[in-house]
Amino acid sequence: MIEGIEKAIDTVIADLDSVTLHFLESCVSCGICAPFCPYTIAGPIYEPADKAEEMRYIYRKKMTIAGKVLGPLVGAKYPKDEKDLDRMVNMAYRCVNCRYCYQTCAFGIYSGKLVIMLRRILDKVGRTPSTLKYLQSVELSDSVLINDKVREKWEGILEEARKAIGKDLPLDKEGAEVVYLPWLVEAMLTPEVIVSTIKILDMVGENWTMPSEPLGFEPPMGVIVGDRESERKVFRKINSYMAKVGGKKALMSHGGTPYMEMRFEMPFVMNERPSYDVIHVTEYLADLYEKGKIRIRKEENGKVTWHDPCKLARGSGVVEQPRILVKASTTNYEDLPRGTGMYSHCCGGGTGIALITCDGRKLVEEFIGEKIKPAEWEEKFCPPLEEDYKKAIKQKIDEISEINANIVVTGCSTCIYNINKGATLYDRDFQAVHIVQYLLDKIEVT
Repeated sequence: MIEGIEKAIDTVIADLDSVTLHFLESCVSCGICAPFCPYTIAGPIYEPADKAEEMRYIYRKKMTIAGKVLGPLVGAKYPKDEKDLDRMVNMAYRCVNCRYCYQTCAFGIYSGKLVIMLRRILDKVGRTPSTLKYLQSVELSDSVLINDKVREKWEGILEEARKAIGKDLPLDKEGAEVVYLPWLVEAMLTPEVIVSTIKILDMVGENWTMPSEPLGFEPPMGVIVGDRESERKVFRKINSYMAKVGGKKALMSHGGTPYMEMRFEMPFVMNERPSYDVIHVTEYLADLYEKGKIRIRKEENGKVTWHDPCKLARGSGVVEQPRILVKASTTNYEDLPRGTGMYSHCCGGGTGIALITCDGRKLVEEFIGEKIKPAEWEEKFCPPLEEDYKKAIKQKIDEISEINANIVVTGCSTCIYNINKGATLYDRDFQAVHIVQYLLDKIEVT
């Protein structure tokens, strides 16, 4: 038996609820979800139902009479050796938690939820990729600006924003209406988005503030690695800051994990309802536009499309607002052809996957100025993941190419990174940009 596996399983099983039991017990392996998972293209073993089955093996062994008695005969077993752990890690990290399996399942089963449970077990036995564990430790530090290099980069972004608006930034100001929450992952992937958002807030005359330093890397990293207590600690830090400054709206430019988790999961994890609203910048700008507080200049340009981030659209229902804004800005808009909104196809690199590829680890190391020592098992894990990741993002790249789009507007820094990386890999002539960058020179205050 693998050391610590029983305790890890007990901890995760103790958190079962009626909804998760439905996910565990009701799958009939019909395969309807398979075509919609971005990692099925890497092989049929990565279909959502098969990835979730790894958690069902454990559940049946732990919780069912048939599983206790008959074991593998009824698909009930615990991982018994390193080979089993390798297989479980490969399954757990071929899932971007895009929720498309949930959207398409005839029985309403969310396989991604079971994969996160699997990640929790793996984390407790030391099988979380080293890059994610490092970034989790960064997020749990007193300051995410962990060294002089990272602090210098953050201060450089703030200084660029000061120059852009011609005055000091209202950092940590109490009593502001809007609290802008940029994250360290944005400073790494899309620092220009932070500057553009600040310029727009200043342009529209908003009463706003922002933290003098980010409150997390991509909070909560605990969700991504499967560490529930880490998740709570980071939420407490964010809630404590919001209580201190007294903001009414927590505004985000990153439409990935932090937005969805803070808006929908945080009240349950913290067992309290936040005193502020969580909004994405597309919601904020669409509200200003519909109230007539801003105009958007319409331009004739190359073909423009909108990519729906999974966490923003399928996970949170923010679908119409960005389209209102983008369509107001161009005479040449076209939706992506294979699915939009709740049925949008994932970019292929979310929920930590882009950062644990070989290139992703190098990107993080370059940003932080430190080497991340991979575990021995990662040496054989990383190269195949890199290849599968490239296959997954190519599906989105091909979809964009079908309509000959020139500009792909979106609202998630991770999506921007993945789409632009894919365009470079596959020699495509388009660029992904964040909506605040795209609209910055088109907005006029009324």
